[in-house]
Amino acid sequence: MRFIALATLHCLVALAPATGWSSQRTPIGHSPDVQIPVAPSLFTISGKRHLAYELHITNLRAHDVVLKRLRVVGESFVGDTGATTGAAARTNAQTTLADYVDADLARLIGRPGVAGDIPDKRVLAGGMRAVVYLWIRVGAATPAPSRLVHRIEFEAVRPTGRVPGTVEGVDVAVQSGAPINLSPPLRGGPWVAVYDPTMVGGHRTSVYTINGRARIPARYAIDWVRLDRDGARARGDVSKVANWHGFGADVLAVADGVVTDARDDMSGAESIGASQGAMPLENASGNYVVLRIGDRVHAIYEHLKDGSVRVKTGDVVKRGQVLAQLGNTGSSSSGPHLHFHVADASGLLEAEGLPYTFDHFEVAGAFDTIEATGRDQPWQAPKPGSGGQRHNELPDANVVVMFD
Repeated sequence: MRFIALATLHCLVALAPATGWSSQRTPIGHSPDVQIPVAPSLFTISGKRHLAYELHITNLRAHDVVLKRLRVVGESFVGDTGATTGAAARTNAQTTLADYVDADLARLIGRPGVAGDIPDKRVLAGGMRAVVYLWIRVGAATPAPSRLVHRIEFEAVRPTGRVPGTVEGVDVAVQSGAPINLSPPLRGGPWVAVYDPTMVGGHRTSVYTINGRARIPARYAIDWVRLDRDGARARGDVSKVANWHGFGADVLAVADGVVTDARDDMSGAESIGASQGAMPLENASGNYVVLRIGDRVHAIYEHLKDGSVRVKTGDVVKRGQVLAQLGNTGSSSSGPHLHFHVADASGLLEAEGLPYTFDHFEVAGAFDTIEATGRDQPWQAPKPGSGGQRHNELPDANVVVMFD
């Protein structure tokens, strides 16, 4: 009888949570892990403000997760509420800056480390990561956001079916202060600013994990290619490096600074696309110069012509000073060009890319796509409102500019 009594008591205790306690608790569901490694900054392209940053989303569960929607809300303090105390009371305004659903969201997603075609980049298997590359235009009538709030809708794929879920409260402060303003890295022109912020494998989407941390050093990088008035990159045979209009052009210091690193130990191929074999990561930049131009602000020049680097580590340089010549060294199979970007450290890959602007340039035209810049065909007229003299801006993707 004693055994029976104890067993009955055990049953009563076991049943209690299933009847009384469960009805008093809010259900808890697992969600993907969401991180924003680098806070965004506002910068200007063709008179329009932009925000560029990334969401790293990792599925830490065994079942698949399908990303369905991403909404980005900007928070800003605006106006005077007319407080009777006379103090200027500011209100918090919220504006939806972007809203991506299904296919529109999929176009922004990268899957670093996953080889081959991915049928649906929104689907994350257990242990997998997606990077959402955001490049958001902020309208002229929208107050400058001081903080961004994100809402991510997803579905957890379980044997019993799909369970919807939401991640809210992934907030990030927008970095204050304007990006560093620079003088041009080249003279004259026409030069085409070759980049595509959404291209898979491009500067913007290339993540490097060095010393235990993933970074995007060339987040705002531009490849500068010289053209003639007809849009051609070279005189005669385009396969010959020496025929390219930009080959040997002077590369200039964009600001006063100190050289923190410089290498001129690689030779460039004489022909475009000439096989150089498997290239170690440390050689991809070719000959280069790194110039410290501010506190944790470095200007980086890559693919410089062999034998042309005029500066060495420790040299103090002035804005407009010739540093080297444009070349074709390193991983430069697309032809002679100047790769230029700004980063928060001297390391070529162990750094995060920073936004920047140029104090002046003139927009002469534009190409529709990054592929069109390599067809040796005339460019088109610039978009309405984006041509002519520009000041304190980053050039738009694939526009043709003059620097003098």
